[in-house]
Parts: sequence; structure tokens; C-alpha cells
Amino acid sequence: MGKRKNVLLLLSDQQRLDTISAYGMDCICRTPHIDRLAEEGMKFRNAFCTSAICAPSRASVMTGLYAHKHGVIDNYTDIKEGTPLLSQCMADAGYYCGYAGKWHVSPTMTPADCGFEDNLPFMGYGFPGSRVFPSLKFDLPPANTPNYYEEYLKENGFEGVDVSQGFMGNNPALQIQEMFCRHDGPVESTIEYFVAHETNRLIDKAKEKDQPFFIWSNFWGPHSPSIVPEPYYSMYDPKLIPEHPSYCEDFHDKPYGYYLTEKMWGLSDYGWSGFQEIAARYFGHCTLIDDCVGMIVDKLKECGLYEDTVIIYSADHGDCMGAHRLIEKGAFTFDEIYRVPLVVKGLGTKDNDSLVLLQELMPSILEIGGTKPPEKVDGESLAGLMEGRIRDNGRKDIFCEYHYHFYTARQRMVRDLDYQFTFNENERGELYDLKKDPWMLKNVCYDKEYAEIKRRLMDRMSAYMKETKDPAGIWFERIKEFY
Repeated sequence: MGKRKNVLLLLSDQQRLDTISAYGMDCICRTPHIDRLAEEGMKFRNAFCTSAICAPSRASVMTGLYAHKHGVIDNYTDIKEGTPLLSQCMADAGYYCGYAGKWHVSPTMTPADCGFEDNLPFMGYGFPGSRVFPSLKFDLPPANTPNYYEEYLKENGFEGVDVSQGFMGNNPALQIQEMFCRHDGPVESTIEYFVAHETNRLIDKAKEKDQPFFIWSNFWGPHSPSIVPEPYYSMYDPKLIPEHPSYCEDFHDKPYGYYLTEKMWGLSDYGWSGFQEIAARYFGHCTLIDDCVGMIVDKLKECGLYEDTVIIYSADHGDCMGAHRLIEKGAFTFDEIYRVPLVVKGLGTKDNDSLVLLQELMPSILEIGGTKPPEKVDGESLAGLMEGRIRDNGRKDIFCEYHYHFYTARQRMVRDLDYQFTFNENERGELYDLKKDPWMLKNVCYDKEYAEIKRRLMDRMSAYMKETKDPAGIWFERIKEFY
């Protein structure tokens, strides 16, 4: 076997595809460092997470499985005992494994339990700024002690840093989470800089080892609250952010839960101008993360490791950020939350249009490391597509799922490049003609002219449910003739 490549997996949280300027989707957000990785490497144009919630998606990356198979169906449950894990497999294959940043894979298993040799765990949701920034209302600190970000601030003379200009919706029952805040300290005192600093610490440790490395680095952003310092806070003019084409949503043909979710966030009264203010800081957060990626790339080059390292940049899921009048993610299967960036530097240089799944990073990284999953996973290695020796994986459609976030609403989705069908098990179905209606505004699920297309996609959903032993299949099979 030749020299094995190092692997650096960079994962952001809740980053929409069109915030990566390399994708050329007419967004004003700038990401020059990630763009450079895409220029030197390649990007997937049709990459999707299979569950647009943090922990289920991250656990799918760790296991290569659908959420209903690995067990993490929401942000609070554990990976099923005995499930093979990406990091442990890489450690068993002789890789030095390090973990930096947000965890949120399991509420009880730590990174060390999963094979990571070096890590500073942030258990639970683990938001580092909670109870550290005195003026922040968002209160979901790490479940473990100490808070390593707080320790970092103390060690580097940044004690007492605070936030200001917090913005949140006007729902009196939800005055607990800002959409954004200004970070009133230097860039070096931000959470994202801390993640890059920790990643670089692991790279220094990896250089000392006589073995390849697998480092998984996780940013907390741009998930709200977007807490960003100047110049990022004022980098984007809110007035220049155009209205999203689906902001005109009226919910008349959508499940009622969509309407309730929009009302819960309390942003309706602000109109699009409110979303402009939020999006401007969200974009600034994305550019801050991009600069942190540049810091990490510089460290790899300084250590002479850049050419031997495969760098993968992606996100666990996206963010509506005004699409359909919604924000964040939840029980809705729109592209803004399911379609994710996936950039790979260090293998091939040809972009790829195949439909691919984020959880397929698990067998892909293992193949790069010269090994394979010990048990069958849901998907295939993308290494051939990454290298450019395979141009088409032959996949015609994808299957995705949702279980619980703010409320229980088991949901399944089948999507190809032309149509998308969503099964809401106690609500009306959804079918969208993506060629005529790319923003998914008109639900044609019960239009007679689409009956044959609907039947075809329902048959595909039935096949996926049977193949993956999906428990939602029992109800689906019993009522699909009337659905």
C-alpha cells in the first residue's frame, strides 16, 4: 500500500448551499478560502443530508446509516449500541484521530468513546457562549465541565468579552434565542476562531506522529445565534439582500405545522426587512468561518501537510433563512435545508452532478484510509466520484427522513432531479414539479395530471422503506392507496 492520505473533515452547522460562492448561485456571500479548495479540487452539486436536524445528520456521518437505523432520530437520543463508527474504524486502521469543536453526535458517548485520541468534548447542544457572554439569552451551555471555550478565553486574556445588539422575534413565549448578536471582542476571541485554533493544535500534534491523521473539525456557526464581531457584523448591507423567491409563501397548500413553525419564531411582523437584518449577520458568520478555514489551510501548508491531506468541507444541513417565510430547519423538506455544500480538495478536480448523500462520507473516508465499513451501510463510497474516475453513480433518486425537533411529525421524502414527494404521516402529502416550480411553492400532490408521477415516487418510497426496514413503512403501506 502506498502512503495513505490524511483526512480533514470540516463541518459547519446549518449552512445553506448558496452561501458558498463557488456554487455560483447569485448570493452576495463571499467565501474565498472554500472557493479555493473547490478550484483546486472538486464539488458535488447535488449533495443532500438525509435528516435535516443536527444530531441525526452528524450521527449519519459517523455511522453511514439512516437515522431510523442508527437510532439518533432527534437531538437527544443515542447511537444504537454496537453500531460501527467512522472514527473508531479509522483509529483501528492506524490513523491518529482528533476532534475539535461542536460534538452533538450523542448525548452520552464522548468523542473519546468513539475513538478520538485528542478532543475537548462539548456535550449536549454544547453552545460555548452560553453563560460566558453575560448579555446572551441563548442558554444551552455544554453539559460537561469545564467549558473549554471559557478556559481558552481566560488563558488568552479575553475574559469578560460580551455580546450586544441581540435580535430575536416578538413571540413572547420564545424570548430565549437571539437570531444574531454582535460579538464585542477581537476575532481571536470568537467561538469560530477557537475551533480553528483547536484544529491547528491537533494538526501540530498530528505532525509529531508517525501515522496519517483523521481530524474532524466542527464549527458551531452559522447556526443562530450568529455571534460575529466587526468587520463581519457590518460586512453585508441588509438592504442589498434580495427577497427570497419563496418568501411569498401563503401556506394554503402546506401542512399546518409549517404555518405554526413560522408563527413560533415571531418574525412575521418584521417582514422581509427583518430577514435582511438576520441574513446579513448570517452571511457575515459564513465569511468568518471561511477565514477560519483559511487559517487551518495555512497551518497545513506551514507544517508541510497540505499536499498529503484530503480536505472535505460540508454542513450537517442548511437553513431556510427566509425561504417560505421560515428560518432554521424542521418538519419541512425544502432544498434550503436538505441540500448541502460538499467540497473536496486533494483527490480529483472534476465537479460532479450525481445525487449523493452526506452519510456516504463514512465509507468514503474509510476508503481513503484504505479500509471499509465492517458492516453494510446505507450508501456507497464517493471516493471514485471524488477522484473523477467515476462520473455518475447511477442514482436516480434519494430518500430522506424527519422524526422530531419542535414537534413529532414523522416525515419521509423521495426526490429526483425533476420531482419531490413528501409523505407527512398525519397530514396532507406534498409533490413539487421542480422544473416548473424550483422554489416549491405549488403543491401538486392531489392534481390529477400528476397522478402517475405521484404513484411512481410513492412506489420508490415504499421500496426504500422496505430496504431500510423503516418503521414508518407500516402506516405508509396501510394508507398509501388513499393518500
